[in-house]
Order: sequence, then structure tokens, then C-alpha cells
Amino acid sequence: MAPGTHGSTFGGRALACAVAVEFFEILDELLPQIRRVGDYFRGGLRDMQSRYGFLTEVRGEGLMVGMQLAMPGKQIVDNAMQDGLLINCTHEYTIRLLPPFIVTRAQVREFLKLFEAVLAAGSASLSSPKIDAPVAQSLHSHATAR
Repeated sequence: MAPGTHGSTFGGRALACAVAVEFFEILDELLPQIRRVGDYFRGGLRDMQSRYGFLTEVRGEGLMVGMQLAMPGKQIVDNAMQDGLLINCTHEYTIRLLPPFIVTRAQVREFLKLFEAVLAAGSASLSSPKIDAPVAQSLHSHATAR
């Protein structure tokens, strides 16, 4: 399995399983906040999508968020890391964001501000024609096969 294709919060041994059981005990009281903050988060990202053509889709449920790109996302991840943001790119064209369930709206607002600065600073070098990611992946695979 390649790096970035799978991750697990609760994978592991007895301690991780005990934490998972405790988490499920409090999940019902966390869900309304998770939904509210997740909706706010995706809304902010969709707003960015309207300004950056290489962001082709924002999707998710609760605080599990994915952004589909029209180009490989490695440079966005690298630029974000230089600015102190830890994000993940999976399957080359998808930015995956999984903040903790206790993240606040203010923390998401701060992330959105910093992430927008990453996108704005690199938009000239990151911009590419708006094409469907599977098409881009196919083109990339064809080019590297030569």
C-alpha cells in the first residue's frame, strides 16, 4: 500500500480499542457540533473553489473533507506545510482534510485563512487548465509510461 492511500485513527492495540469505545460513548453529543463545523468548513472551501479553477470539487460528510484537484496536489501539500498546515494528498488528485472532532469554528476559520494564502501565493504556479482529474491522471500515466 502506497503512502497516503489509507490511514486509521483507531487501528492498533488494546489501548486504541478502549479509546474507540469511549469515543462512541460521547459521539452522540458531539455530532451536532461536528455537522455545524463541517458545514462551515466545506462552505469556506467551496467559496475558495469559485476563485481557484484547479479546485474542481469539495465533498465530505461532517469533518471528513475531500477536495478534488485538476492537477497533482503534491505542490499544494508542500506549500501548506511550509506555512505550518498539515494536509494530505491521496490518490494524487485529492486533498484530504480530517480535523479532530473537537475543532472549533474559529480554528476552521483560521485554517481557511491560511489555506487561502497558500492557494493565492501559489496560484500562478499551480494553475492549470480545468480538466477532469481522471483525464489528468490518464494523461500523466501515459506521459510517464514513455
